Amino acid sequence: MILKHENFVIEITDESDLDSAKFSQKFKKQYPADLGHKLEYQPSSKHGIRIIENGIEKCSVILLENGGATGISENSFLIKNDRIYICCSDKVYCLNITDLSANWRKQFDIATCFGIYEFEGDFIIHGELQISRIDKNGNEKWTFGAKDIFVNPDGKEEFKINDDRIELTDWNGTKYELNSDGVEI
Repeated sequence: MILKHENFVIEITDESDLDSAKFSQKFKKQYPADLGHKLEYQPSSKHGIRIIENGIEKCSVILLENGGATGISENSFLIKNDRIYICCSDKVYCLNITDLSANWRKQFDIATCFGIYEFEGDFIIHGELQISRIDKNGNEKWTFGAKDIFVNPDGKEEFKINDDRIELTDWNGTKYELNSDGVEI
């Protein structure tokens, strides 16, 4: 995925086929290793980010996580106030656009984080097992879990923000509606 932000071109890619021997050849930084965290298993998700200014790569990072596998989609990341918020496996990263330094990296689901959405000055994380509301610093305000996972086998929309409400459908087709405090209506 390629997008423009101010005078930067931002490239966000799924690097699932990239061999570990090529990580340092292709990307200047590797998270979580460069943050002092060790992975226990082989990464299930590998997301690359490049910042390009005036046709020259300014910085790059590969995010390597080993929770549930995730891909890159229009909802798996967002850009707000010169920061990239991006889901990678069961974690969400907050990176500065100017140099891809990490502000924080936190787990918001024990399986997978599918998407991140703006919501009333905060963010909603659509996870496989839970929905979380967080602030810009990654502080959790509330979480909501249900009878089953928030994935729909029938291709129906399982997650939707409608004004100040969050509409959910779980694997069994059970529907939930939450208010902005994460309370089921």
